[in-house]
Amino acid sequence: MLKIITLIVLFVNFSLAFADTLFLSRTGLSTYVQEEEFMVADGENVIGPIFLKPIAVTEGILVEADGIEIEGYFLENTSKNWKENLKGKFISVEGEGRVVKGTVIELDKEFIKINTRKGFVVTTIPKFPSRIKSPLKWDELFSPQITLKVKSKLAQSQIFRISYPVEGLSWDAEYVINKKNSEMYLTGFVNIKNTTPVEFKNLTVVLIDRDYKKDMGEIHINSFGEKKLKFIQKKITEKEILDIPDGKVSIYENGIFTGYRFIKSGTLH
Repeated sequence: MLKIITLIVLFVNFSLAFADTLFLSRTGLSTYVQEEEFMVADGENVIGPIFLKPIAVTEGILVEADGIEIEGYFLENTSKNWKENLKGKFISVEGEGRVVKGTVIELDKEFIKINTRKGFVVTTIPKFPSRIKSPLKWDELFSPQITLKVKSKLAQSQIFRISYPVEGLSWDAEYVINKKNSEMYLTGFVNIKNTTPVEFKNLTVVLIDRDYKKDMGEIHINSFGEKKLKFIQKKITEKEILDIPDGKVSIYENGIFTGYRFIKSGTLH
């Protein structure tokens, strides 16, 4: 008996994530650059969804890809309100001795409208110790999603760069000067602050402040934390002009603290 084996090849739209870059401002919004690699076909393509960081500001997203025409994009899940972000998601509502499971249609101040397997249900929003439960993680619930419509002249693997503002991240500089006899030794630290629940792993951080720019390499930034990194250590003179950011200076004389000074525009005040 002759057996015929049919081989079916599926071309699946998939992506590979790269190390992201954060251009970190001292104050205000910073810039997050996210890279994703997709296979595109010749002609029009729909790419995504791509999950952005939950702290993204979704007004004015920049999308770039070499040799690719970006025709537009579709945004989902852009609200910071947890009630808004539960719409369309599968949840379970536990309270008053019962559990209701289904997809959220609408939420208001008091009621949740849910499409369940047994039909449409309207129930009250539970109060402590009852709860609303979702199988999704926090970042999955609050991460905006972008789907791209693009046009390519070739079938190829293509890297897409999505740049957008992020909030809750900043940095500052602080210094220590230790005077030993007639010599001064300066040590400078960058203090990276993250006031968000987002943890960043293998993130390339570039500090920016007006004309100042410094690549700090790949850094792991914990959620709700601060990270101090030494970026300068040298012997200096009192009137030396330093190409370093402004910051507060703790002064020590032979290891004994004597007070504070400031570095402004490269000079010690």
